[in-house]
Amino acid sequence: MQDTISDMFAVDTKEAARLLGVSKSHLEKLRIDDPEKSPPFFNVGRCIRYPLSGLQQWMGVEVGEADD
Repeated sequence: MQDTISDMFAVDTKEAARLLGVSKSHLEKLRIDDPEKSPPFFNVGRCIRYPLSGLQQWMGVEVGEADD
């Protein structure tokens, strides 16, 4: 499987929130209270990062659920 550019880059919570059009606190609450519904994330030390490919997939799922 070939990696795309979005597979190789990740952003912090503030940038992920901006890209998704939600608040930073909303992402933080999802990550803590309901990780199953949160966009994929990983830790780098104490920092949280969201892979761009995961954000794109999560947006597709969220839009798809809203259409149902």
